[in-house]
Amino acid sequence: MPQDYSGQNLRGRSFRGLNLEEANFSGADIRSADFSGAILIDANFSDAKAGLRRRWAIFLVVILCV
Repeated sequence: MPQDYSGQNLRGRSFRGLNLEEANFSGADIRSADFSGAILIDANFSDAKAGLRRRWAIFLVVILCV
């Protein structure tokens, strides 16, 4: 049975090396989550919040401009 993480706050959580085949991450906050080596075949990430936090994105832009 696939795992259901839909709508959950998973910030910073480690899924390293786990089998997450067909897992549901729809609408979940996966910012800073670690999926290194995880099996993500047919996993659902629709509407998941991902990417850098706003302050890190601003910091990187400032550094690149300098």
